[in-house]
Amino acid sequence: MTDTGPAVPGCTDVVLVRSGIPQVYRCLRQGTTVSALVYPVRVDASTAATFAKQAKALQGVEHPHVARVLEPGMTDGYPYLITTADTGTLADQLRDQLRSPADLAVLGQQLAEGLAAIHAAGLVHGGLAPGAVVLQQDGRPQLSALTLGLGQHTGHAALNSPSQLYIAPETLRDGTLTASSDLYALGAVLYAACSGKPPLAARMGETAGEHILRVLNDPPARLDVLPDSFAGLIARLLEKEPAKRPGSAAEVAAALGVLAASATPMPAARSVAPTTAPAQKPVAAAILPRPTVLKRKDLPSWPPATNPTPPRTPQPQPQPPRQPLATPAPAPVQPEPTAPPDPPAPVKPRRNRLLIAGGVVLAAALITGFALANRKDQTDQPPISAPTPTQSSTRAFVITLNPPADHSTYVDLSWSGPSDVNYAVVVAEAGQKAKTTLVYKATRYRVNVVPGVQYCFAIQATDGLNPGQSQSRPIRDAQCEGH
Repeated sequence: MTDTGPAVPGCTDVVLVRSGIPQVYRCLRQGTTVSALVYPVRVDASTAATFAKQAKALQGVEHPHVARVLEPGMTDGYPYLITTADTGTLADQLRDQLRSPADLAVLGQQLAEGLAAIHAAGLVHGGLAPGAVVLQQDGRPQLSALTLGLGQHTGHAALNSPSQLYIAPETLRDGTLTASSDLYALGAVLYAACSGKPPLAARMGETAGEHILRVLNDPPARLDVLPDSFAGLIARLLEKEPAKRPGSAAEVAAALGVLAASATPMPAARSVAPTTAPAQKPVAAAILPRPTVLKRKDLPSWPPATNPTPPRTPQPQPQPPRQPLATPAPAPVQPEPTAPPDPPAPVKPRRNRLLIAGGVVLAAALITGFALANRKDQTDQPPISAPTPTQSSTRAFVITLNPPADHSTYVDLSWSGPSDVNYAVVVAEAGQKAKTTLVYKATRYRVNVVPGVQYCFAIQATDGLNPGQSQSRPIRDAQCEGH
């Protein structure tokens, strides 16, 4: 399978639109645009037979909130499903706008009804996450991206998938996948749609083992922005023990339907009139600010210079005004008193300092001449071999990192900014420490990545005196924050 797409029978003009598990391609099939969901791991004959049986059952599910399967199959050992095309995912939508309580109840009811239809066919979704909820042209959400238990058959680690943040504790513990684990995932999706992050989001720098322990043992924070009955239902869905969760998806859908009816404003009663009054426009859902997870302090400092910091060059002190020679006069005029000069303004400490110097050797054998220190207990020093500025330089420049182009095994980054600065790329992989790579004047860079693993990216820069940094950009539903 290549980055340009697998050889899916009957599909032409194949283009990758979403990476992860499964990988989603857009292609033309019999003149119609469709989606091809390809599981990115080759499977053996036994697993292929299991997939074919489950895919056939899924093909028979016809529900307005389940993406319709047009054709299942295998291509070069990779399982795939051809489904109706979509306009994006819930994960894409939540990056810009969260759901109000009324809209959240409606969304939850629709997804629960879709889960009930899947469970009625004897299937388990097994990978429900915001990225597995696709949106149709009319805004209708549908369940898609079903793994059909392939992760358990192939031994593919669940924590390598963006859906890791929505996996039930029993699935993390021993791989158990049931209808109840789907309900846990539904609760986690609703939690994220309200708060902007999963109930127990992975922390950058946290190992997979540490995250699993928190999911297994720590309760998620209660959603105080919701009515008690609604927050209580989501808390029940997120119970650690499956027996404490609601009994079925149909039961959850009914409860959310009641909440949706009570949360949605009802139109005022009107008397019958000869003419029909114009319909009122629906009130747009309030856009809630998106909370952030990856803190600025989690991004790494740049390697410090190996040579000692030069001593501070003393500033020339202003000389007092020279007094004129006294001359005899009947009424000598006293000179007006001169106000003492203002003391120089103290230099404020800065979190990040950039130094340019010939011959400065960076850690990890980087090219000489560029370093960023990150020391709170020191103040700014003038650049080595550079004239002492007569006044402070506080140049501000903007760096714009474009959305990363994810090609499964590598990511292409591009950005815009001043042409007279040096750049470095910051890569933060889930479960690993962030890394920086100096790229000098380049404004494009390719990063090799692990398929299915979440990443955050940022660009740092300096003109020799002033630092700058772009906003953070995620892939695969990672939770990032700009500074």
